[in-house]
Amino acid sequence: MKNAIRCCISCIFPCGSLDVIRIVHCNGHVEEIAGSIRASDIMKANPKHVLKKPSSPSDHGVVPKIVILPPDAELQRGKIYFLMPLPPSPEKTRSKKKKREAPGTDVGSGISVTNLVVSDRYLSDILSEKLSTGQKDKRRGRVGVWRPHLESISEFPPDL
Repeated sequence: MKNAIRCCISCIFPCGSLDVIRIVHCNGHVEEIAGSIRASDIMKANPKHVLKKPSSPSDHGVVPKIVILPPDAELQRGKIYFLMPLPPSPEKTRSKKKKREAPGTDVGSGISVTNLVVSDRYLSDILSEKLSTGQKDKRRGRVGVWRPHLESISEFPPDL
């Protein structure tokens, strides 16, 4: 029974999207994995990176938040995961600042943190666009089709 339902659903969804695990890298590359795998295996293959996934949307249609997966988490087929670089630890950035900068100059203190926040916000925006465009497309139909505005051309020469 389960295989029959999966077969019917795979006819609706493109290319068996329920049978693979998709991992989107920060450069845009999408890696598809057919077997079962843990988050720790992906993180070992990509050091200084962390796997994130969108949480399930709430009842009110609020944009889902981005959740960092623990290393022992089993990745699920049909889900999309995002591989993001880890921000440098605060202790390392402090020691590097002390070595490089003169005392009293505090430039770029939150760059890595803001990069992480911006990337999380970017992923949330992508997910919200996915939710909102799905609802708008059902209502609009083909309203946004561009049509050229052309003048008619006579086939006969004008009378002089």
